[in-house]
Amino acid sequence: MNLKLEDVKEEDRGILAPCGIICLGCDTHTGEGLEAVKKLKNIWEEGNLKDSGITIGLNPEEINITLEVLNKLIKNGERGKCPGCFTGGFAAQFCGVAKCVKSKGFWTCAECNNYDPTVETPCSQVENNPMPMADPGQMTKLICTRYSRDTCNNLKRCREIGYDAFITEVREKVANGWRTWQVVSDEMVFTNAFKKSS
Repeated sequence: MNLKLEDVKEEDRGILAPCGIICLGCDTHTGEGLEAVKKLKNIWEEGNLKDSGITIGLNPEEINITLEVLNKLIKNGERGKCPGCFTGGFAAQFCGVAKCVKSKGFWTCAECNNYDPTVETPCSQVENNPMPMADPGQMTKLICTRYSRDTCNNLKRCREIGYDAFITEVREKVANGWRTWQVVSDEMVFTNAFKKSS
């Protein structure tokens, strides 16, 4: 299948990240998590869980720490919903994959001859950058691990059926309740990458 950025409507370009993450089902794109955090914070504060939590074995200090974290999440959410990596989303600012794809005039890695979704390291463009997230090959491997290779399957599917059909499939999948977090690995992929580069 011959894939081209020009074949993707402008309004659809935020649906899929260059690496294959389905942005349309991502929490930072939908805002569902932020709404849940706001609701939880409100329930805890209005119910004065700092006081009553002790009755169910919760430590008031731990509740305060959790509320601080929730407040940080809400503050981060004030920047708005992520429009998707291709259209300038938050991760695209540092992601080697997003920068590489855009520099080649592609929408996704599926258009690139250096990308093979069937191997452990799908992108052969490894630059051994000390910041793994800035390196297209290293970042692709991190993303494949974090998203349980769902990203590889998405890009493989794009090659099989084309962008238009894939976009239709994704819209239906997300409308039926699928979310990106459902395929996220419990491995500390990005945390470990940051530790290595520090």
